[in-house]
Amino acid sequence: MLRGKSVFHINQSEGRLYLKGEIRGYYSDLRHKVTGDIIIDDFMKVPVNVSDNGNKIYFPIAIFQYGLGAFDLYLETGDKSFLDKFINSVKWALDNQCEDGSWDNFGWVFPSARYSSMAQAEGASLLCRAYSEWRDKRYLNAAQLAIDFMLVPVEDGGTTSYTDSGGVTFEERAGRRTILNGMIFSIWGLYDLTLLIGDDRYTDILARSINHLCILLPDYDRGYWSDYDLDGNIASKFYHKLHIEQLKTLSNLFGKEVFNEYISRWECYTKSFINPKRAFIIKAIQKIRVIDSEVTIIK
Repeated sequence: MLRGKSVFHINQSEGRLYLKGEIRGYYSDLRHKVTGDIIIDDFMKVPVNVSDNGNKIYFPIAIFQYGLGAFDLYLETGDKSFLDKFINSVKWALDNQCEDGSWDNFGWVFPSARYSSMAQAEGASLLCRAYSEWRDKRYLNAAQLAIDFMLVPVEDGGTTSYTDSGGVTFEERAGRRTILNGMIFSIWGLYDLTLLIGDDRYTDILARSINHLCILLPDYDRGYWSDYDLDGNIASKFYHKLHIEQLKTLSNLFGKEVFNEYISRWECYTKSFINPKRAFIIKAIQKIRVIDSEVTIIK
């Protein structure tokens, strides 16, 4: 991760092929999720993780990002081998979606917090692109089911938090206060669905989530770096840069000036000599505290 060689932590710039108001390329550049050093399951033909005891773990977010990156590569090159990779991810999404529209994203490591707004949204974005390509209603119906589950309140087992004042946040993982990058990925999935389904409920929640994010952005700002979540965990260098790139896309899609304000502010933090070093030290201390607490629990 520190050397930039991890497929999970290669810089993700703003998507190169997306168009405002259209289902086309994805909003974040995920091409390296296809061309990087990943393990592809021989049978499923999708990314797979292998645990220490040899068990295969199919991680929905990794599979959906692989498919979205493959679709961008197909659009960019016209190479049908990338379209095949996209199709494999779409097939996995359909075959492994539960009847309620969910995918079990974290159950293998957090049994009490299985679901993720980010997984639901990226799965929906994948399926929306399949529908746009082939106009098969199975894909659109599955995408709608995915978003419907995402919008279920957290207290009812879903992945969305609704405030008394009308604010909406999407939760990448239950038990952690809103993770910024996951919130933004989730907005994009809902946005994709609104482009295909003219339902006032979806457009209303989309608008409320964007407006609430604008209100929350100051809470992610430390004055020298951005935070990963609202629990006060500072962002790594990778996630700080990802936040900036995501805000660029949000600015282009929704035209909120506050996004440009924080792009400028957080880019200035990155260019500083001392701020990245200060952020790295704080991040290291936070990681050590987490390890210490885990060791104490084990004892």
